[in-house]
Amino acid sequence: MKRTGVHHLGLATLDIDRTIEFYTKKLDWEIAWADVLEPPEGGKIKHVFMNTGDGSLVAFMCPESVPGIPTEWATDINSAQGLPGAFYHFAFWCDDAKELEEKREMLIGRGVDVTPVVDHEWCRSIYFRDPNGLLLEYCATMREFTEEDKVMRHREQPGPMVKDPEEAKKVFKTLMGSRRPKAPTATPV
Repeated sequence: MKRTGVHHLGLATLDIDRTIEFYTKKLDWEIAWADVLEPPEGGKIKHVFMNTGDGSLVAFMCPESVPGIPTEWATDINSAQGLPGAFYHFAFWCDDAKELEEKREMLIGRGVDVTPVVDHEWCRSIYFRDPNGLLLEYCATMREFTEEDKVMRHREQPGPMVKDPEEAKKVFKTLMGSRRPKAPTATPV
């Protein structure tokens, strides 16, 4: 079958080295391509494509002293929009619940603050943030979709697969966070 999914996501960072370290050391992703762009107006943009493990890529751009580009901005996307932390997020594939648990244990072992497994009925997920504040998710689809799944309606979800109310609060805080005001607009350099 011809592959037709996402080729890459393009994101931005203010600290390319910290971002590369997180994705290579915490998630075991590999650098697929790295270059430095030199805009005609000056400065440079460091650019890296990270292989997620199946050939799908996540790219980060990090401008340095480029006229017209702010030197500071909200790299988590949501806070700049005044949105709860879960609205813009990126979910990566796990084949099954066992692999999801293995990813969770790996992340915990590497010092990443990760939620318990969340049961959404049709899938299970774990959530954590990268150094840019981006909400990341590993997700395993648990069953085939049905025609009923296509109907837009309220659905009860089992929620966190934990009995501890403190763990449930952790999941909510990780996903929704506190809505911060829109980040101030930085003056372009």
